[in-house]
Amino acid sequence: MQNQAFFYRDHGGIENIEEGPWPVPKRAKGELLIRVHAVGLNPLDYRIRRGQMRLLTRWKLPKLLASDFSGEVIETGHGTPDFSVGHRVYGMVNQVTSGTTANVIAVPANQLAPIPSSLETVEAAAVPLAALTALQSLHDHAHVKEGQRVLVNGASGGVGTFGVQIARALGCHVTAVTSHRNLDLVSALGADEVIDYTATDPLAGDLRYDVIFDAYGNKSFGAARQALTPEGTYVSTIPSSRNARGMLRSLFTKQRGRVVVVRSKRADQETLGRWINDGVIRPVIEKIFPREQLRDAYTHLEAKRAKGKLVVQMI
Repeated sequence: MQNQAFFYRDHGGIENIEEGPWPVPKRAKGELLIRVHAVGLNPLDYRIRRGQMRLLTRWKLPKLLASDFSGEVIETGHGTPDFSVGHRVYGMVNQVTSGTTANVIAVPANQLAPIPSSLETVEAAAVPLAALTALQSLHDHAHVKEGQRVLVNGASGGVGTFGVQIARALGCHVTAVTSHRNLDLVSALGADEVIDYTATDPLAGDLRYDVIFDAYGNKSFGAARQALTPEGTYVSTIPSSRNARGMLRSLFTKQRGRVVVVRSKRADQETLGRWINDGVIRPVIEKIFPREQLRDAYTHLEAKRAKGKLVVQMI
C-alpha cells in the first residue's frame, strides 16, 4: 500500500508545506485504517504549523496538517467492533501528535463516527472540530438552558455558524455578531437578532446575555463582563494568556470565564449526526478545493474571511 501526504518539516508559512511519500501507519489495537476522502481546515492548523505550539510539536516533525477528516474504513482489528471495511466515517484527531492530510491514516475507533446519511462524504469533513467546539462550549462549559440569551461572536466562521445553530437547537434566543457582508447568512441559520460589528459595538448597550460565546476570539472575559448577566458565562475558543487570566479572575466572581479545549467524543459526534439528519443543523461550506489546491485553501483560510468552512477533497 502506498501513501502520499501533505506535510511540513519545519514550522513556518504555507511555503513550508510539501507533498510526497508518507509512511503507511501501523494500526494499533483499537484503531482503524482510514482512506481519507476529504479534510476540513481550521485556524488551529496554521497556528500549529507556524509554531505557536512549538513546545508540544517540535519533536513531532515532519508533521501532517489538519485535524478533520472524512473517508472510509479500509482495515479493522481488535477493539473496533462497531465498524466494518467500507463504512463511511468522519472525525477529528489530535493535531499536536497526528494529522489527516495523508491518503491513509490510523484513527482510534472512539474518535470517529458514521457519516450522517444526509451528507456526502466530502461535506462531512466540514463538521468535526468546529461543531464539536460549538457543542462543548455551549453544553459542557456554558451549561446553556432553554430560553437563555446567547450571543455568538464571529457567527459567520466555521465554529460560529455551528454555534448559532446549536444554540437554537438547545432552545436559546440567539444574537449573532458578524459583519455586514454576512448578515443574511447568519439570519438564515436561525439567529433571532444579528449585530453588524462594523456599525455597532455588540458589548455596548443595555442588553445582557446569559452566555457570550466568542467563536472568533477577539474579545475577553474582562470586556464581556459588562454585557453578561450577574451569573453569566463567557466562553472563548482561544487559549491565550489574556483568557487564562480571565479564567482565574472568574474564580472570585459569580460570572464565569471559560476557554474550550475541544475533545473528540463519539457520543457528541453521534448527537451532531442526529441533528444533521433531522435538519436541525448543517455545515456551511464556502468552497471545496481539489487536492492540488490545498495551499491555496490555506491561503484563503489565513485571510480570516472565510464564510463557514473550507474543505479539501483528497481523492
